[in-house]
Amino acid sequence: MMKRKLPQILLLLISSVLLSCSPKINQDLVNTSTADETLEWKPRGPLFFVAPSGIYKGAIPCDDCPGIEVTLNFKDDNSVVKSQRYIQSKTKKTSKHTGSWVVIKDNVVRISFSDRSPQEFYKAQNGGHLIMLNSENELKIDPTQAQFFIFNPD
Repeated sequence: MMKRKLPQILLLLISSVLLSCSPKINQDLVNTSTADETLEWKPRGPLFFVAPSGIYKGAIPCDDCPGIEVTLNFKDDNSVVKSQRYIQSKTKKTSKHTGSWVVIKDNVVRISFSDRSPQEFYKAQNGGHLIMLNSENELKIDPTQAQFFIFNPD
């Protein structure tokens, strides 16, 4: 009699184990509504992004000079100051542009300048540096100019 019930007992045990392993909905990860019907969104996993902070220095190419030294000063209030200086220039002239920054999709930092200069895009890297992207938000660098477009924290 016990031998006939053993397969049934095993089947019952296996079924209960499998059912206990079924996926459950975690209420913390689901949109919930409050009494005033506003929705609160909670992420379904960790959000990763790299936000710049402080001063970054790099260089961009120049047609009639060795290059342009660029300093980006990112502030906590999402403002940014961009300073440019021509390398080996006799005039020592620098220019400054102010604007704001925001991190957008794929860890790209978009800078919008207040003087209506074109927006600039920088890809934030986990190593702490930024890579300047073109105006279409793409990384297309001529290999002969690979030393340019990389901005490191100062």
